[in-house]
Amino acid sequence: MTASQAASAFWPFGAGARIEAQPAYGGVCEECDLSGRILTGARMTHSNFSGSDFSNAVLTRADASHSEFEGADFTQADLTRARLIDASCPHARFDRARLSQADARGADFTRANFGAADVTRMNLEDADLSGADLRHARGLTQTQLNEACGDGRTRLPRGLSVGRCD
Repeated sequence: MTASQAASAFWPFGAGARIEAQPAYGGVCEECDLSGRILTGARMTHSNFSGSDFSNAVLTRADASHSEFEGADFTQADLTRARLIDASCPHARFDRARLSQADARGADFTRANFGAADVTRMNLEDADLSGADLRHARGLTQTQLNEACGDGRTRLPRGLSVGRCD
């Protein structure tokens, strides 16, 4: 029996079968270099990625709910339709990141930087933007900010405002 025959003997699907598995990353991965990685649809919930580098990574439709990203670098990362529900992202960098349609309900973005990030239709309900810099964020609307909170250090584009966090 050849090696390929032995391997196929354990494959329970036909030759044309296609399986799409979603990668799962979890636990503690502080200060990890995940730059440029393709993490589309990844399950990254309840994990610690503080100080990690996600620059240029593709995280479309990833679920990173309830995870820690303190000081993480998401520069030019694609987080389109990602789930960041109750994620902790203080001091994170989202420069030129794509966050359109991301769900960040209850997320902590204190002192995060959103320089030129696309936040079009990003759900910021109950998100803490205290001290965050959103001056150059693209697609940010007053409707989004009405659902979030911030403080006197929150930097916003002209004409927009955010209520104070309790």
